[in-house]
Amino acid sequence: MKRLLFLVVVIFCVSTVIAQQGRTIVGTIKDNLNRPISNASILIKGSNIGSVSDGGGNFEIRISGPTATLIFSAVGYEDQEVTVGDRNQLNIILEEKNVGIDEVVVMGYSSVDRKHVASSVAQMDMNAVKTRPIMKMEQAFSGTIPGVTMLQGNSLPGSVPGSIAIRGVSTLQNAAPLVIVDGMEQSLTDIDPNQIKSLTVLKDAASTSMYGSRGANGVIIIETERGSTGQFKVDLNAWGAIDQAIDLPDFVDAGTYMKLNNEARGMQGQNLLFTPEDISKAESGETRSVNWLSEVMQKKSWSQNQSASISGGGGVGTFNLMLGHINESGLNDIEGSRKFSARFNTNVNIADKFVLLADFYAHRLQVNRLLANDDGHGLYQIAWRMNPTQQIYFESEYPDHYILHNNLNPLASINHGGTKNYLHDRSTINLRPKYFLNKNLNIEGNVSYMINKSANKSVRSTFKFLDQNGKPATIWANSVEASQGVSESQITARALVNYTKDLRQDRDKIYLTAGAEMMSYNYTDYREVNKASFFGKLNYSFDNRYLLELTARSDGSSKFAPGQKWGFFPSAAIAWNLHNESFMQSVRSSGAITNFKIRGSYGLIGNENVLPYLWQEVVNTWGWTMRVPNYNFSWEKQKQWNVGVDLGLLNNKLSVTAEVYDKFSYDLIYSDFPVPPLTGSYYLTSAVNIGEVRNKGYEISATWSDKVGQVEYSIGGMLFDNENRVLKAGYSSADTLIFKDTNDKIWYNGIAIDNYYGYQTAGYFRDQTEIENTTAKMPNTLAGDIKYVDQNGDGIINDDDRVNLGDPFPHLNYSLNLSLKYKRWDFATLGQGVGRRTARLNGQEGYPILVDGSSNALGAPRQEYADNRWTPENPNSRFPRVWTGSSTNTFLSDVWLSDASFFRIKMLQLGYTFPKWGNTFRNVRVYVNAQDAITFTKFEGLEPERNGGNGNYPRMATYSFGIRATIF
Repeated sequence: MKRLLFLVVVIFCVSTVIAQQGRTIVGTIKDNLNRPISNASILIKGSNIGSVSDGGGNFEIRISGPTATLIFSAVGYEDQEVTVGDRNQLNIILEEKNVGIDEVVVMGYSSVDRKHVASSVAQMDMNAVKTRPIMKMEQAFSGTIPGVTMLQGNSLPGSVPGSIAIRGVSTLQNAAPLVIVDGMEQSLTDIDPNQIKSLTVLKDAASTSMYGSRGANGVIIIETERGSTGQFKVDLNAWGAIDQAIDLPDFVDAGTYMKLNNEARGMQGQNLLFTPEDISKAESGETRSVNWLSEVMQKKSWSQNQSASISGGGGVGTFNLMLGHINESGLNDIEGSRKFSARFNTNVNIADKFVLLADFYAHRLQVNRLLANDDGHGLYQIAWRMNPTQQIYFESEYPDHYILHNNLNPLASINHGGTKNYLHDRSTINLRPKYFLNKNLNIEGNVSYMINKSANKSVRSTFKFLDQNGKPATIWANSVEASQGVSESQITARALVNYTKDLRQDRDKIYLTAGAEMMSYNYTDYREVNKASFFGKLNYSFDNRYLLELTARSDGSSKFAPGQKWGFFPSAAIAWNLHNESFMQSVRSSGAITNFKIRGSYGLIGNENVLPYLWQEVVNTWGWTMRVPNYNFSWEKQKQWNVGVDLGLLNNKLSVTAEVYDKFSYDLIYSDFPVPPLTGSYYLTSAVNIGEVRNKGYEISATWSDKVGQVEYSIGGMLFDNENRVLKAGYSSADTLIFKDTNDKIWYNGIAIDNYYGYQTAGYFRDQTEIENTTAKMPNTLAGDIKYVDQNGDGIINDDDRVNLGDPFPHLNYSLNLSLKYKRWDFATLGQGVGRRTARLNGQEGYPILVDGSSNALGAPRQEYADNRWTPENPNSRFPRVWTGSSTNTFLSDVWLSDASFFRIKMLQLGYTFPKWGNTFRNVRVYVNAQDAITFTKFEGLEPERNGGNGNYPRMATYSFGIRATIF
């Protein structure tokens, strides 16, 4: 008996060991067209043990028992369960779903099958974005979505890289689009691209009117990544980059500066400052020529990003914990930024009918600046105004013996000018309970809370400056300051009813969403804004041929005057799926046309993106009225129609989308409208609804995807343009609106909203004789000065002679993209361009002087100006004569406008994927990337995406190395 018991124990132990050792199952996963499926999930049923397929569809997974059931799943394909049995190799064919994840569009608090969408929406390819070293999400919009522009002027660490415009600008207020992240209004800059699952841009009134008063500038809807049931994995991403400053000014050297200074003063009848001996010393190098910009750019800047996503789940729910770290350095050891972020998304399933989506997010951004460079640009503006003859140090034995020039020395500012640190914290809680009354009907709630806090501090230690003889000259005194920024809290409460049902044996489908929303914003400076909304949306697909969208929203805002707080914003869209008609069956069966949709929409949306209390009266401490109340102050409104065509050709190898639209904006909000001073006040304003603006445009995009042998490739491109015109500048079409904050922008019928309003020119005055023979000229005109055109022929050059010179908006926007995949190699490039844009050469980027309104001193002119300035020997020059002091040459005219069209290689990338690395890592992809490295332009300024100035933090080209991997 004991022997028998011993034998049973031995057999049990051996079988246990064998079971623990298990065996490895290998195989391939392909679709029904024999194409390998990468990133497919393989899960052992009843466990959290899984694997993933590589780029060739190959997989391997270890099972612990004699057999197991494997669950195969992939995005866009039906799940499949396979019992292994005694097989060691499996070849799996997955069937495509009728509706894949890419065919579902998130819009207006609900999701709609793309084939049932009648309005204008566009989705960003987030898989492509995640493979790029994107610091801030705004950068991903350059050249990727038709109708969306993003012009980036600099690469300042910790700043927003540029502003996004959807189908042009049609307001005097903030024109940034509304950004909704998981149902919450948030900032686009805060979002790490690695955390985004889908990004949808709503462009026309039919799609944006679900957001009513906030939809006039377009809407960006973001859904972040969530966990998957039964799959536990860790996704890792890291990259590091070196930044190279581009488009830097080429300043003249000390010898050239001396000659230009003497030349200017000589023409102006002033004493010369530099002798021939001084010039000779500078040209020989005895007098050092100082490039102040090179001096303040003390090192290469760099950036790095690390992120991790830990996700998984079981029967009761899923989770996804996303962690991120971004660090940017500046061009010296002080400047830079660092950001830490954490996002935790979880789904909790209760009794198969109740689901709770609970999301938590927090980030901390620290920005370090020089005290002399508080806004990030000041140090470079100071460096620009220094001239190359000004030395950094006295020649002496004293340490740090700086020379101050009008109390300025950029190097001293870096080393002894002090530092300023900013801290920005943001935290959000987002709860979205959903209860399913049945499979078609559910009720949903959304309660979210967000709080933003900020603080800053500055520190400067005492530093004593000595004169040339070593005696005290001046002191930068000790300074320690700290302050708390205005905190903002946002509370949103929303209730929804969603109904979705297939009708008439799945030939029809209805989507219905209705709800109410309340939002409250509170600020620690005692401001408060409240909003209330009621809305509903209906999507109906009849026989998969005829599509209908109806939306209505009513918004109330505390920002507007009593009786003017509520606005109603309806819209409608219709579409025809022409390819589903019976007469198209043969064409569809042949694959020649697989998708042919014609769309049309019309609607009314609003804009309330203004400060609160503008309608109220403001009285100063002396009792004088400073702002006149306006009890008619209300919403800014916009009517928009859109017509579009979607085509899928040649078995969907070629896809084409084309759209035309017209946006008519009226009752524009002007918050600082001047009012005649009828009281004792010298200055009166009022907030009014005034003016009309129209934006018309078109968008065309196309993509060709195919495979040749083992090479998969995709070629895409887009072209779009927008024309902006003022229809009414005041209360009638004949009114002219003069802006008090700038003399170079005036509105009247037919002009662009941000027009250049200045003088046409007719060359330069050749000599004194021509000046004397010309009646219409500016006072104190000299040879080489600009000759302005007398438009009205009254013999006087004044404001009446100014005309419209164009607008700064980018026109004929286009982009080209190419992606290639061969075995485990991949290559991608993106080029973005603007076919027509006019930019202004203002400030030292164009003028030879710093126009500061007082000294107007000759700074360090660009070599571009020096080589092309007017001289008696070069009368047909590009630029006027060199000058110092005040000059009529600085008035806005066509002389200072330049062709800023460009083509930029936005991205070049080469990658390689290792299907397996060790026993832990899967799909390890390494890549090298170059961004903004090559630009083709005729622009005479520095950066064709912005207007000139007196010095900004430089634009950077980025060269990076990155790695992505998954741990199962």
